[in-house]
Amino acid sequence: PIESAEHVESLRRSGADPEEVRAERVRRFGADAAARLTELDQRRAEWDARVAAYRVARDAVLAHSWLDAAQRDAAVERVREERFSGDELRHVAELDRLDLRSWSTHAP
Repeated sequence: PIESAEHVESLRRSGADPEEVRAERVRRFGADAAARLTELDQRRAEWDARVAAYRVARDAVLAHSWLDAAQRDAAVERVREERFSGDELRHVAELDRLDLRSWSTHAP
């Protein structure tokens, strides 16, 4: 699976369109598996878009310098809860923890 994922990424980096990726997957795994992998790609792209939109909104809240830390934390939590639920909330909170820790270590 890792080799296949790396191969697909290599195809995409070289400019392969989705149909070429699908054809390669059909060749390697069959039509049913290729369809499931395409669906997985779509779900991942949707997730990535949701997280990116959330981060824009989160970063806008974090830019409000007139809010104290507790107010910013509460506002970020509200933004997170507006966009995610259940396990997603925990996942995004952990992504934030990692992202913000990385950001703070690289900030000037």
